[in-house]
Amino acid sequence: MTQQFDYDLAFSRNIGWFSESEQHILKTKRIAIAGMGGVGGSHLLTLIRLGITKFHLADFDEFACENTNRQAGANINTYDVKKLDTMVNMAKAINPEVDIKVFPDGIDANNTEEFLEGVDCYVDSLDFFALTARRVVFKHCAEKGIPATTAAPIGMGTAYLNFLPGKMTFEEYFGLEGFTENEQYLKFFIGLTPAALQKSYLVDPSKLDLANKKGPSTMMGCQLASGVAGSQVAKILLNRGDILNVPWGLHFDAYTNQFKKTWRPGGYKNPLQRLAFTLGKKMLLDNANMNNTKIADTKNLTIAEQVLDYARWAPSGDNAQCWRFELINDTSFVIHATDTRRDVVYDLDGHSSHLAHGILLETIDIAASKFNLKAHVESDTSNDECLKLSVTLEADNHITESSLLPYIKTRAVQRRAMGTRKLTLTEKTELEGALDPGFTLQWFESFDQKLAIAKLNFTNAKTRLTMKEAFSVHKEIIEWKSQFSETKIPEQALGVDWVTARVMQWMFHSWSRIEFANKYLAGTVMPRIQLDFIPSLKSCAHFALQTEKPITTTEEYIAAGRVLQRFWLTSARLGLGFQPEQTPVIFSKYLTNNIHFAADESVIKNAKKGKVMFEKIVKNAENTFFLGRVGRSELPKSRSIRLPLEKLLIK
Repeated sequence: MTQQFDYDLAFSRNIGWFSESEQHILKTKRIAIAGMGGVGGSHLLTLIRLGITKFHLADFDEFACENTNRQAGANINTYDVKKLDTMVNMAKAINPEVDIKVFPDGIDANNTEEFLEGVDCYVDSLDFFALTARRVVFKHCAEKGIPATTAAPIGMGTAYLNFLPGKMTFEEYFGLEGFTENEQYLKFFIGLTPAALQKSYLVDPSKLDLANKKGPSTMMGCQLASGVAGSQVAKILLNRGDILNVPWGLHFDAYTNQFKKTWRPGGYKNPLQRLAFTLGKKMLLDNANMNNTKIADTKNLTIAEQVLDYARWAPSGDNAQCWRFELINDTSFVIHATDTRRDVVYDLDGHSSHLAHGILLETIDIAASKFNLKAHVESDTSNDECLKLSVTLEADNHITESSLLPYIKTRAVQRRAMGTRKLTLTEKTELEGALDPGFTLQWFESFDQKLAIAKLNFTNAKTRLTMKEAFSVHKEIIEWKSQFSETKIPEQALGVDWVTARVMQWMFHSWSRIEFANKYLAGTVMPRIQLDFIPSLKSCAHFALQTEKPITTTEEYIAAGRVLQRFWLTSARLGLGFQPEQTPVIFSKYLTNNIHFAADESVIKNAKKGKVMFEKIVKNAENTFFLGRVGRSELPKSRSIRLPLEKLLIK
């Protein structure tokens, strides 16, 4: 049975929240919407379903692939199609009785008067960077007494402002006159989001690129914005409910579970806004200049370069990134893989670096799967201090994109305490499935087992922190007072509190300070408790990755590194935090192989104590090549990042 459109029936489910009389009032109202993109399209569809039937719509742009993530009208059938035409068709498919006047050239100083003629409310949906047009429209709204609203999609939330007749105007609130273009963008952004609820989860601030007029966005933000805008427009049109006007505003963020009613008396003149603007200029506008240079130097990457751009995220000891890449052609390259044995006490035989080289090769293989390619590797290990690994990316129809690929760049070390809920059978099965034949896995899950390993790590931490040979390593690998580091471990990723970090920074100034603190101030106790003992207890499980017999050769360590990376990435895919616990393995191996690693006999004595504990806890401890822990954890907010690809390429 074919049904005909009937206005009263179509919007009958609105009744209850609105009276029948109010619904018919909404039917008579006219709304102007400038912009049919991310928020504009969602605003239109929301207001159409609210039962509003009269619109002035403006947009000059066409849909493109990059609009797909957030714009209601963007899909493969509308790429290169006018946004305005698409959204009008969608509106008429909902309500064929709508009365829409279109402005296909957008709005400017010449047609704004006509665009706002007879309008009951203006809903701002212009692109964030369209400030000139926005200022013109809001100025006309103020002069004509037209309520104007703006609901900005910010991250996974929305910030909302009303500009009602006879009250504070757009210019009085934002104060854009007399500032440069980038400064106006900054002032507009600060004015929109004084609560800044979104700032805690912006994982890549460089994507907020003022120089190239681009910024990150989500569909959740757009839909939340249209929901808030629709609610506020209904109240404005029906003269019903409390309607806020700037300097009051609303900000709701679904990601952070927060809602704020903001108040900035004086608008841009408010001391908090002025401070935010001053700080923002130093941070954001400097980044804009940097981004401008970066964009200008960007070239299209070959397949080899795209694979290496993933591969550079492979973990290495203390973020050493002990490799450089030599491009041969579009699908082949040479890895010059070095080790840190001459500088790092934890790598005296080079095998810690060889594990990292295996991790790198596995990462390359996983990255190559994105292009249905397989990485064929020819290894020259004649000089084990500088391996030459020749990689050719070969077509393989049996290769499909690995499920581990998305986790290459997000995989991280979680040094802090984690959730302790036991691993499920499914999780353990998936982790064990990452192993190749000949590799085995021991789990340590009970409280007594975790306590034993906590004591082991506490003991080995004393070895680390009282060994002069490790001092130069520790001194160089930490980037103090930082959240991210391209070449080191940032302080905030260590897992210690601010006071302990300051004490550690003071101690690492010189070996004499370390000795003094260790002797008179129990200098190792707090770091060992915060970095080793507590996190060892606060985890789901510890694990030992093993082989059937002790591995000794470079090739065997590389093969083990491949398994380790699959295991690590699988833990990331399962949403688990991951922390290496390698010093018991390394020191035990040194002692077994008579590798001299410390001049201080008390250090050696403590290391031997750790070796006994290690061998008591782990069966066939001599076959262990990696010890670590996993736990329930969000992604760490601080982490080591990597050098950009161009700095890893041999020219």
